[in-house]
Amino acid sequence: MGGQFIEPGETMLKVDYTKFRLKPDEEIKDALKETAGIFIISCNKCYKEFEIDVEPEYEKLLEILGDDKSKISGHAAIDFLCNSHLTVKKLSRIDIPTSTDAVGVISCGIGIQLIAEKLKGKRVLALADSVPENGKVRSGAGYHGISLGVEKCAACGQCYLNITGGICPVVDCAKGLLNGPCGGAKEGKCEVNPEDDCAWEKIYLKLKEQGRSLPGEIKIRDYGKFGFDEKNSISASSRKRRLESFYGGIYPLEKKEETINLPIETFPEPERVIIFLSQHAGYPAEPLIRAGSKVKVGQKIGESKGIISIPVHSSVSGKVIAIEEKMHPSLQKLCPAVIIENDGLDSPDSSAEPVSGWEKLSKEELLELLKEKGISGLGGAMFPTHVKLSPPKPVDTLIVNGCECEPYLNADNRVMIEYSESIFKGIEAAGRILGIKNTVIGIEENKSKAIEKLKGSNSSSGITIISLKTKYPQGAERMLIKKLLDRQVPECGLPFEVGVVVLNVSTVFAIYQAVYEGMPLIRRIVTVSGEGLKRSGNFLIRIGTPFTDIVNSCFAGSMENLTAEYDLKMGGPMMGILQPDLDSGIIKGTSGVTILRKSPVEISTERECIKCGRCAEVCPMELYPMYYAHYGEKGMWEKSLEYDVENCIECGCCEYICSSKIDLLSYIKKAKEYARNKAKK
Repeated sequence: MGGQFIEPGETMLKVDYTKFRLKPDEEIKDALKETAGIFIISCNKCYKEFEIDVEPEYEKLLEILGDDKSKISGHAAIDFLCNSHLTVKKLSRIDIPTSTDAVGVISCGIGIQLIAEKLKGKRVLALADSVPENGKVRSGAGYHGISLGVEKCAACGQCYLNITGGICPVVDCAKGLLNGPCGGAKEGKCEVNPEDDCAWEKIYLKLKEQGRSLPGEIKIRDYGKFGFDEKNSISASSRKRRLESFYGGIYPLEKKEETINLPIETFPEPERVIIFLSQHAGYPAEPLIRAGSKVKVGQKIGESKGIISIPVHSSVSGKVIAIEEKMHPSLQKLCPAVIIENDGLDSPDSSAEPVSGWEKLSKEELLELLKEKGISGLGGAMFPTHVKLSPPKPVDTLIVNGCECEPYLNADNRVMIEYSESIFKGIEAAGRILGIKNTVIGIEENKSKAIEKLKGSNSSSGITIISLKTKYPQGAERMLIKKLLDRQVPECGLPFEVGVVVLNVSTVFAIYQAVYEGMPLIRRIVTVSGEGLKRSGNFLIRIGTPFTDIVNSCFAGSMENLTAEYDLKMGGPMMGILQPDLDSGIIKGTSGVTILRKSPVEISTERECIKCGRCAEVCPMELYPMYYAHYGEKGMWEKSLEYDVENCIECGCCEYICSSKIDLLSYIKKAKEYARNKAKK
């Protein structure tokens, strides 16, 4: 069978794949003899069970130095020192005293070289040796560092960077020479590979800049032969894609092909609807009807309460049979909902009439109109649109988000293809409210038909349509603003602080319907896709349509078969919300219904973070998600706040790529709920 048999009651030894260890005591002491003052930067280790915040090497260093530790002017511990993008930002916040003439680095060779490259005016000392995963192996590559970058360490186990100016002769010299140049360099280029700079010439120039010279012959502790191979083409491609458009992000399988070319169909009318009074961010609406009331299509059945709130309307005509608590598909808790029995007559309410001469309405009147029609964000956040279009400071640009980067979903895509002219009319109305003439529409390049259709329908010089590289989560506001306008929304800030308002393309279409047709938000386009379906597509669905109706119409099996073998998510597989209770209904923020087979493998509940760093590599908000699991498991929510959990956009990239399959989003949501409760006190 292979492998190791574990007797009952026994446990496997946990392997520590740490990539570096402190140099021998005497070597460290010798390195610090010539320094008057030294600042220490240490890397918090990767690829080991995540048990402590700061690794013990710095404390061990102090013990080794004894009385000489007075030379140390400060210490900074950084997670994943090899990650150039994040580390450079961390370095900018570290105050290294000017009296310090050297910086000592405790990390693998990649981190040491990065510090040497970025701190050009300082001498950098390597205080640690890089080691391979297995001390008995002389592998061709070190596999060091979690960061996607040019491989700079061969894990030779004897780091020379403290005497070579932070430039590695083992890796950068084509011949791996340890004692000076071979004499074959021509005009600074290597004779073996003329495209590469001579590593030893770079070393001499670097030392000359620092007023230093080589100490003589480099002493070798281990005469074992070592080599180095460049990363393969897959790694190089991944590195390039990781930095495309914005830092981080992932490339999940798109799975859009099944519905991308399916035109919008009208979904069968439900026999009853479940319309939640909380259809938006902010305060729930207050009911205006009661059990037994007769209602019409478009009739207001819930009145807004407070500033951040909007009314709720009936999507069918019929009789209110109950107002009771149902499981809210987004909030995942019991919330009041109006249950209406559809009479099938589709009798319209008198309020659902086109607005004549809307262009003559004032900004305030238009905002009131959008509020009364119950328009909220359709990208998922469901923020009241009339509030979003009333920023507390002037803005100069409207961004229309047509990215729809979530796998499987094509609702926004089909809206752009089939209602392009309506979208431009919605943009015109939003622009009048904001008092701006500059609009940018961002669309991912995998939606070529939508791009072509919008460009063909665009007659305004003030509207720019930009095709973006396909990448998740491209549609997040911060990513979109940075990519399209090169403006950085401040931490915990909002788009209006950089002069921008962002609207989802379906929200813009809803603005058109409200302003031109007088139609409240009672229907929306929803993609139904996934696995085990007899019918997938893009449907115009009435708000409140039960999930059971969608299952009965689209799923190939029985309801029992679905609950046993499949998961139904409102939304897509990344940010979609699992629906354990199907006795609930479509809300305004429902962009998709995705049905996927459950994993055939039971996931272990004992999932320990090994600090591989993948979550930090893919986080588009440049956070360190492993701390949310580390502290969340212990219920230390206050510590999660220290690692900026409130800045998390809950895109799910960290959970998607997590080696240990930790339910990171659950910890993140609990930490953010803790923050909200704390703010209320």
